[in-house]
Amino acid sequence: MSIDPTQDERDALASAWRLQRTGNFVAAFDCAQEALRRFPGSQALAYLSVLALASCGSTEAALEAFHATSLSANPHEDFAALEPRLLKDLAFSRRADADLLLTRAAQAYERAASRTDGTYSLQNAALLWALAGDAPRALRLAGSVARRVTELNVPSEEEAAYFHWATLAEAALVLGDRSLLQGAVLRANPLCRQNSWARSRTFLQMRRLCFVRPQCADIIDSWYRPPVGLLLSSDQLPARIETHENLEDPDRPALVYCVGGGACAGRGDLTARGIQLHVIHAMAPDAPSGPPLAVGQPRDASGHGDSHTWSSLLLDEGDDHERSCAEAALGLSLGHADALSARWVVLARSGSGWRVDRNPDRECIRAAIASPSDGRERRPRYGFLFADAVSYSSLNAADTRRYWTQLLPKTAAEVLRRHAASIVLRKTWGDAVHAVFSTASAAVAAALEIQAATAKLAEELEPGRRLSFRIAVHYGAADRGFDPVEETPSIFGPQLSFAARIVPVAPPGGVFVTEPCAAQLSLERAVDVRCSYVGTTSLAKSYGRVRLLTLA
Repeated sequence: MSIDPTQDERDALASAWRLQRTGNFVAAFDCAQEALRRFPGSQALAYLSVLALASCGSTEAALEAFHATSLSANPHEDFAALEPRLLKDLAFSRRADADLLLTRAAQAYERAASRTDGTYSLQNAALLWALAGDAPRALRLAGSVARRVTELNVPSEEEAAYFHWATLAEAALVLGDRSLLQGAVLRANPLCRQNSWARSRTFLQMRRLCFVRPQCADIIDSWYRPPVGLLLSSDQLPARIETHENLEDPDRPALVYCVGGGACAGRGDLTARGIQLHVIHAMAPDAPSGPPLAVGQPRDASGHGDSHTWSSLLLDEGDDHERSCAEAALGLSLGHADALSARWVVLARSGSGWRVDRNPDRECIRAAIASPSDGRERRPRYGFLFADAVSYSSLNAADTRRYWTQLLPKTAAEVLRRHAASIVLRKTWGDAVHAVFSTASAAVAAALEIQAATAKLAEELEPGRRLSFRIAVHYGAADRGFDPVEETPSIFGPQLSFAARIVPVAPPGGVFVTEPCAAQLSLERAVDVRCSYVGTTSLAKSYGRVRLLTLA
C-alpha cells in the first residue's frame, strides 16, 4: 500500500511520523521517501527521511543523505542538531575512531546550542563530553540545562513534556544527582508510552553513562520502554500460558509482528487499540503464486498503510507457509526488541480476550512454532551466499589473471576453506562465487570475512588496481539433487534465484541480507552480527522490490 495521492504534505508527514514513533523505522523511511517524490522541497520530510534511515542503523548513509540536503541552513533546533546526532551515532557504532567522533559530535552539539539556544543540544553536548572524559565541561553544561529545564516551565503538549523530562533526566545523570534523576524519570514514564523510538533512544543514551555514574544504574533501568509483541495463533502458544488480559493496560506493545492470512485472530482488535502491526506474508498480498511476473511487472515484497505495514517472504509454492512466516515474525520481533532494548511479549487471541506471556521462553516459543501441525516434513533450509567481483567484465587480461591468482585464492577460497564444516556446496563461475551453508550465521560470518580479507588485500595494491566484491546472503528452502552437466551434487530452487538477484544492488565491499536471513540470525543468536535496514530496494531483472539490510 502506498501513500494516498490525495494526501497533502502534512498528512504524508503525519503518516511517516506515526511509523517512526512506533519503531517501524524502515517503513517510516520508505513512507518519507515516497512523500518526498511528491513534495521534493519539504525540509520536514527530508529531515524525517534522514532520521528514519539513521534509526534503521544505516548511519553513514544517513549522514551522506543529510549532506545532500539544505537542512544544515535551517535555524530550527531539530534540524541544526541532526548532523551532531548522526556523528554521535557513528561514535556509538564500535568504530576505531570513536573517541574522535565523540569529540566532534560534542563540539557540533555545542555549536547547535549556541546557534539555536536549545537545551536539547546543550544536554547532548554535556553527555558526550562526559563520555569523552571532559568531566568539568560536562558538569558545567549539564548544570546550565538543569537550571533552564525545571518543574516550573513544563510544556502542556504531551510529547514536548516528555522531551522536557527526558532532557532533565539526562542532565541529572551527568550531574550524578539521584534525587533529580528519580523525579524526572517518574514524571516522564507516564508520557508517550507508545513512542518506542523516543523512549528507547533516551534509555540507550542514558545507559551509556552507567560506567560514569554506576550509582544511578537502577534508576536508569526503570525508564519505561514499550514492549515489542509477537502475535501467534492459539495453537502455536505453549499450553502453560494462562494469563488473560484485555490489553487496556498502558504497558501494551507499540508494535506487534504477526502472520498474514487467517492464521492469527485478533489483528483488527489490536489496530483498533492503536497498536501498529507488521504483517509477514508468504507472498505479496493479492499476488499470483508461482515465479516472478514478466519484465515490467515487478512484484512488491513490502508495503505500508495507516494501521499496519507488511513484508513478503516470496516463498515457494508447496512450502509450509504458515510455519515459515511465523518463524520469520518470531526472529524479526526478537531482533527488533533487542535493538530497542525493549521487552518482548507474546500474544494470542482467546475468545473475546487475550492470552499474554510477558516473560516468554524464546526456545519454547520457537519449538512450538516449529512443530508441524500436519506431520509433513519440511524442505531443508540453508544460508545462500552469492558474490560477484565488481566490474569484472571490464578487466583487462592482466587484471583478470590477478583476480584468479590473487584475489580469489586469498579471499573467498581461503575463507570458504575455513568454513568447510558448515558448507554444503560451493562453486565458482566467471566472476561469481556461490556457497550454500547449513546455517545463516555461518553464511554471514563467511561473507564478512571475505570482505575483510578483500579490504586487507586491497591495501597491498595501488589505487586503480584494486578489486572488490558485492555479496548477498539469503536464508530459505531449497532442494538437493544432481547436476547432470557437471555430474556433481547440486542444490537448486527459486530461493537461490532470489538471492542471486540481490547481488547487483549490493554496494561494492558491502553485504546485503534479506529479512528471512536477519530473522534466522536472531533465532540462531548471532550476537556478533549487526543488521541495519537500508530500506525497500528494487532487485535486478525486475524481480521485485524487497526490504534489504546491510551487514556489519
